[in-house]
Amino acid sequence: MHPKFAEHRQERRRNLPLVSAIPGLICVGLLFVIFDNMSGAGLVTAFRAAIQNCQIKGNIDLVDGARAYYLPGQDRYAAIRVQPAGGERWFCSEEEALAAGWHKARN
Repeated sequence: MHPKFAEHRQERRRNLPLVSAIPGLICVGLLFVIFDNMSGAGLVTAFRAAIQNCQIKGNIDLVDGARAYYLPGQDRYAAIRVQPAGGERWFCSEEEALAAGWHKARN
């Protein structure tokens, strides 16, 4: 490529407004959401719960399938890891958890 044209091309790139990056960012965001839903990683759900300050952890017992929710300060709260792919979820209130059919954990 002729140096004069290469210089002109580089200058055009430098002058592109930031707005030109928006379609690419939207596409990357959509791909992330689609991948997250298909993989069951639950990153979008966890992020949404964090933004809304939802701190109640809904946990499903592997042995009997019981659905219990844990409040901050309960004994096992720190050890519970919410796995959305397995049906576990975050709740913003006890009323929400009860309405969804979950019960409060004993410990």
